[in-house]
Amino acid sequence: MHIAPVPPLRTVALAIALLMLLGCAAQPPPPPPKVLTAEEAAARKVVPLTRAIALDKAGQIVDLEFELPPAGADLTAEVWIGVRVIGDAEAVSSAESLLNGKKLLAKVRLFGKHEDVEELLPLTRYDSVIRRDVPLDSEGFVPQAVAMSPATWPLESAGLISPTSRYRPLSLAFLSNAKPGRYRLSIELLEDRSDLKNLNVELLIGYMARSK
Repeated sequence: MHIAPVPPLRTVALAIALLMLLGCAAQPPPPPPKVLTAEEAAARKVVPLTRAIALDKAGQIVDLEFELPPAGADLTAEVWIGVRVIGDAEAVSSAESLLNGKKLLAKVRLFGKHEDVEELLPLTRYDSVIRRDVPLDSEGFVPQAVAMSPATWPLESAGLISPTSRYRPLSLAFLSNAKPGRYRLSIELLEDRSDLKNLNVELLIGYMARSK
C-alpha cells in the first residue's frame, strides 16, 4: 500500500501545534489573588472596599470618601452598601439570626462629589416585609439589615476574601444608575445594640452582579 509523504511545511505546522498544546497543558494555573492585610484593606479607597466598624454604640460609624470605577463585565451599575460579619460558621450563623431582617436603626447617606460640591444622592433599600425595593427618605433612614450580597468575584480579585474565613453580607442601601467618580458615605447608628458588641463586622461597598 502506497502512503503519500506528508509535505514538509505541513509537518512543521503539525509539530508547532503539538508543542503549543503541550505547552498549554504544562502551564500551572494562575496563583490565587493575594489576600490583603487589615492595614492594606483599610488603606484601599476604590470599590470594592471594606472598613472595620462596630455596631454596638449609637453615633456615626462611617464617614468615608472613595472612588467608584466603571462597573465592568457581568456587573450592574448598582452599588451595594452594607456590612459583612466575619468568623467561623457558628459566629456567622449567630450574626445572621441577630441582624437579618431585624431592627437595626441607621441613617445612610451617600454624596456625589464634584470638585468642592457634594450632592446628596437618592438611595433605596430592600424591605423584607413587603419584599421589594423602597426609597430612603431625605434623612437616609434604614430600619433593618437584609441578608443580600454584592458580586463576590470583584472582592476575590481585590484580595478582600480569605479562603479561611466565613462571611455573611447584609445590605443596608443601594445606589442605582451609579456613575464612576468620587463619593462620600456617611452611616450613623441611632441606638445602642449591646447584643452586637462581640461581632467582627466590616463596612462593605461593592457592585451588584448582573442577573443571568
